[in-house]
Amino acid sequence: MDQFAEGFRIEASRNQQDPSKLFIGGLSCDISKRDLFEYLSQFGKIIDFTIKINPYTGLTRRFGFVLFKDSASVEKVLQVNEHKLDGKKIQLKRAKPMESKLPLKKVFVGGLNRRMPEEKIREYFGTFGEIENIELPVCPTTNERRAFAFITYTNEKPVRKLLETRHHQIGSGWCEIKIALPKEYTRLYQQRDFLRTKAECMWNIREGKWVVA
Repeated sequence: MDQFAEGFRIEASRNQQDPSKLFIGGLSCDISKRDLFEYLSQFGKIIDFTIKINPYTGLTRRFGFVLFKDSASVEKVLQVNEHKLDGKKIQLKRAKPMESKLPLKKVFVGGLNRRMPEEKIREYFGTFGEIENIELPVCPTTNERRAFAFITYTNEKPVRKLLETRHHQIGSGWCEIKIALPKEYTRLYQQRDFLRTKAECMWNIREGKWVVA
């Protein structure tokens, strides 16, 4: 896997249909993360991999996600009728995007050449639709441009077209595109996850055990 933190790329594409991403279900509480990673690696190169953990109990929530370098690896996985790890059956299926009712008009562009002029950026992304705004963040300590940007369109159509491909070649380099959610919505997602996890823990307490259902 690359220099990004574990689960970063998977989280970034949570609202997108990614043909290279799989949902992993039916995991046991004592699942070996290393063994699962090695098992999945036989199907192709993995660029991101995560097992969801309950932050209150520290135990697995019994599911996770894997993101392969290409969709061919996913097809290899799906061709296998039954997957087992340590004699226990696990479920692997295509990951579905999280549905959103938010106006998706803004994207994050990572890996952008810091020296690329705004005109060149506008020229490329303008081919997808009318651009409302381009943000080129600057490092406050060095006063130099960061290697990413935010592009806001006037409507959702260009964004959906842009997200059909995760990586785009702009000039001589490749960039990664993902949805940029407003901060207020990010907080709402975090609050929702907090309440959902808290409910799971309360249910387990009533059962008298800290095991995620």
